[in-house]
Amino acid sequence: MGAGVLIGGGLFLKELSFSLGVLLALPVSFLFQYWLERAVERTGHLSPGRAYYTFLARALARMSVSFFLLVLAAVKGPAFLLGVLGGLILPMLAYLAEAVTLFVPALKKSRL
Repeated sequence: MGAGVLIGGGLFLKELSFSLGVLLALPVSFLFQYWLERAVERTGHLSPGRAYYTFLARALARMSVSFFLLVLAAVKGPAFLLGVLGGLILPMLAYLAEAVTLFVPALKKSRL
């Protein structure tokens, strides 16, 4: 839904390059998420120290690829750069929204 809002908003504002940036970054972002989920599944048998370094290495690789994509996107212009940035952070924003919708009712219930 968030991707549709970003892409639709870009098209509504006649910023085709923004919408293209979102479309190009979303598959990379979903690939990053899949890669993280696979790491979680595979680190169950590792020692805590080894699991930490596995996650750290993957996080650094993700940040490096994201930085590289953002530098490449900056060449195409600010609208494309913001679209790529939006596409890369969209899954994180979705998780944040889900956490807030779970946390706020629990917080209200605990104060009663």
